Amino acid sequence: MVNDQRYHPEWETVSRYVRELFDFFCAKCGKNCRNSKKSDSVLQVHHIDANPGNNDLENLIPLCATCHLKIEKEARLHAPYDVIQLELFENQSYIKQMKIMRQNAFDKYVLGRKKEKTPIDKETFENEELEWEINESS
Repeated sequence: MVNDQRYHPEWETVSRYVRELFDFFCAKCGKNCRNSKKSDSVLQVHHIDANPGNNDLENLIPLCATCHLKIEKEARLHAPYDVIQLELFENQSYIKQMKIMRQNAFDKYVLGRKKEKTPIDKETFENEELEWEINESS
């Protein structure tokens, strides 16, 4: 990413955390982007309120490149008028619909996954954390 001062200095880590939290699924179309080699399927993280300085988890939503582009394009068309109904979301305001989309994806990919997982022992957890840190630095 270009050195954009609007983003948090640890944006790469924040972004990766969100992608992993949602298990690499796009919150809009549901595409699994974990091992995608295609540029249109790369998972990106979108700021719902379009403020790159607002990195509250509730403001961040994972989107595949295709969905992200569509949402960014639509949001920019109406940027000064975010309360106006947007075509992309059929009778819903942009912010409201994005928050609903994020919550639905959270319920499905985060909470749903937690219910399926079995607890892991401390050594496995520490090994996974170490692997995550090694991959983060590369």
